Amino acid sequence: MTDTMLTEVARDLLSFNLNASEGESLVVLTDTETESIGRALFEAGTEIGLEAGLMTISPRERSGQEPPAYATEAMAAADIVVCPASTSFTHTRARERAADSGARVATMPGITEAMFREGAVSADYERVESLTEKVASALTEANSATIESGGETFSVSLEGRNGIPSDGLLREPGDWGNLPSGEAYTAPVEGTASGTLVFDAGIVGSGELDEPLYVTVEDGEIVNTDGATPPSVFVDGPDCARQTCELGIGTNPSAKIIGTTLEDEKVYGTCHVAFGDNAGFGGTIECDSHVDGIIGEPTVYFDDKPILAAGEIQL
Repeated sequence: MTDTMLTEVARDLLSFNLNASEGESLVVLTDTETESIGRALFEAGTEIGLEAGLMTISPRERSGQEPPAYATEAMAAADIVVCPASTSFTHTRARERAADSGARVATMPGITEAMFREGAVSADYERVESLTEKVASALTEANSATIESGGETFSVSLEGRNGIPSDGLLREPGDWGNLPSGEAYTAPVEGTASGTLVFDAGIVGSGELDEPLYVTVEDGEIVNTDGATPPSVFVDGPDCARQTCELGIGTNPSAKIIGTTLEDEKVYGTCHVAFGDNAGFGGTIECDSHVDGIIGEPTVYFDDKPILAAGEIQL
């Protein structure tokens, strides 16, 4: 029997965030490390009259790795897809195909029962929506971004790239994003990033960091790391896994740094930079990897205007 509270949260998530209606089809894709949450979503979907299916697969080796082909087919045929899993399916061809086929897709990489019961999942998503839209618009209007943290500076071109709001409201065919949510992000212009990033609040695969990870980038590619141990894919992964692919700002006041990237990157006043795949959200990099690093209290400028300082969004 599934935890009653998990099922109640799952019911609210399906009804409010995904606007689920009786008779729609739901595919829940989970793995053996997050199966309790997958089952709660399946049972909640059944209770509210959805044609629900549950698939439990082996955990993927890393975020961005594709699910099995049979799961991809099921996702593309569903009205609603929810993916609570230990790794991320957000930046995969499977997610992209499902959204292109009209599914509303919510991915929940690294979700835990504690996260599901409280915190960012239960945010005031109408407030999150308003703030996220403002930051996404500012990203679209900006030609460049500069991040200052830990005495280091990093810059990248945003020219011609659109800001994307991920506000947790996935109610129209083709909508997709993380849950819990609360970020605005973009795919920076490939090959333009340079400088050093100081990831002090977490990075995919490492959780909370005992010391900062310094990542130096030239012409868009990681050329050196120092401090904390970097994710192995930065060292022995494909070249594409070291390419700068995303810049985002957290907009969820209910999120907290807990050592899980899904929630950490949504924390209000943080920013994150990712490396790897961005072909699914306006970029040109196709890669079987997507790794986010989070900066706790950076100063961020769009063009020369401060957008984020001392943990506060300046909009």
